[in-house]
Amino acid sequence: MHGILPEIGISILVATALGFVFQIFRQPVILGYLVAGALIGPEIGFKLVSHPANIQVISEIGLILLLFIIGLELNPTKLLSSGRQLIYAGVGQFVFCVLIGVGFFMFLGYGLGQGRIDALYLAIFCALSSTAIVVKLLYDKFELDTLPGRITLGILIFQDLWAILILALQPQFMNPQFLPVVIALLKSVVLLAIGFILSRYLLRWVFEKISKTPEMVVALSIAWCAFMAGMGAWIGLSMEMGALIAGVAISTFPYSIHVTAKVLPLRDFFLTLFFLSIGMKIPMPDPSMLLTAAAIVIFVIVSRFLTVYPLLAVAGSGRRTCFIASLNLSQISEFSLVVAALGVSYGHIEQRMMSLIIYAMAITSVLSSYFINGNHQAYLMFDRLLTKIGFGSKFKEAAEEEAGDHYPIVLLGFHRGARSFIDRMETTAPDLLKKMLVIDYNLEVLKELEQRNIKAVFGDISSMDTLEHAHIDGAEMILSTIPDMLLKGTNNESIVTMCRAVAPNALIVATADSVDQIDTLKAGGANEVLLPYTMIGDHLANVVTETFRHGSAGPFREKG
Repeated sequence: MHGILPEIGISILVATALGFVFQIFRQPVILGYLVAGALIGPEIGFKLVSHPANIQVISEIGLILLLFIIGLELNPTKLLSSGRQLIYAGVGQFVFCVLIGVGFFMFLGYGLGQGRIDALYLAIFCALSSTAIVVKLLYDKFELDTLPGRITLGILIFQDLWAILILALQPQFMNPQFLPVVIALLKSVVLLAIGFILSRYLLRWVFEKISKTPEMVVALSIAWCAFMAGMGAWIGLSMEMGALIAGVAISTFPYSIHVTAKVLPLRDFFLTLFFLSIGMKIPMPDPSMLLTAAAIVIFVIVSRFLTVYPLLAVAGSGRRTCFIASLNLSQISEFSLVVAALGVSYGHIEQRMMSLIIYAMAITSVLSSYFINGNHQAYLMFDRLLTKIGFGSKFKEAAEEEAGDHYPIVLLGFHRGARSFIDRMETTAPDLLKKMLVIDYNLEVLKELEQRNIKAVFGDISSMDTLEHAHIDGAEMILSTIPDMLLKGTNNESIVTMCRAVAPNALIVATADSVDQIDTLKAGGANEVLLPYTMIGDHLANVVTETFRHGSAGPFREKG
């Protein structure tokens, strides 16, 4: 057996056990993974994993998949709609944070000049936030599609671009040159052009050919991610950048929700290994290291509110968006570890600083779990404090800034029953069509609905992840109009159970093949049950009865 497999097995077992324990005590699962990594790693643990580099290689796949899913979630239209808010914060946050950081760390005694650039490195480390942690936590809370979530994600993407420039410039930190910056920018433009051209003229055509096989859509999407990641590395950028562009390239396709739902479990597996690998690097601390790490953590949190908050406020964002985005970004990035490792190899900084950043990142990772999970409660406390001292807020701000796409009526599948329903609604209540969302995996259906100005997404209605990431939790009515005999791999009972779990307050209408299924579907959570064949039988019985009761069947008798 290959040596890496037992180490992966041990890592997953310990991570699962500690994650379970931490969840029971209502602590962040990420903290459990970090502790698991420390326990089994070679630094301060039991050395159950002797080659943590193996785990780190696997964990990099998690980062690539994470950036791919970020791209899938990144709707360029919505991101650009943030306008100057995103541009101001995306550009200014990093610049101002580095400037403030250099001054702060020079005050603490770190050098800048005479062959030492420790203050610059520490400022850069603290200016970058963790894409892996923030996106996972926001995704789990379904807040990526809110205005604060989109602003947070946009700033993270700007930070990733800054990180790529840093990696390009880093070898010249002791002797800066202008040419590497230009080359890095040109490479990024080339990679974007390649992704755009291939997705528009080749990928879209291939997707249309395989759209009726949902598993092939997922396989092709992962293959596309791998191709673009490799292309990014080949032209001298990063695989993560290539994966991000791969996701953005298909984010406007109708398959993005389906692909996201299917790739998530794979991403989560690799991200578990990522957090484990960080834990394995945690060294045995000493008091001075812990004290300095605490100072770094405090600076990271304060610097976000000194940079992100005022920049968003100047650009016109509301108080809620300014506060929540600042709080969401209060941690150190995984990119900082990459920059630190390269800094050690270049001889710019010492290994002790690398260990210092690992501790600070571990602490901010844990704090971020609490910050992001309680960001709205923290904002309410902040808002009440400002109100008491005379700075009241706009009451409608919360509702406006939290609202993402909301469709009160959701149709699961688009077969004959749903088609007849839509046809009828077009004549009786056309204004309600804008409030409807249809989930189906037939590409021709999606095209037809798009032409009729009805929102439709490509997805598997039997998948809980698909239902969650289509945001049906906010639906007021969920309609399942396809009978069991036409469903593949699922049934109305299973669909009703999932819908009730995702949307506990929605009115759910299901379809049954026979009267025997009514009680089962209602027990599973259905409010109403359709019996299409029984309805046909009842209608025919009424027609026949009325015809013969009034003696109007004469023509039929004559033919007989």
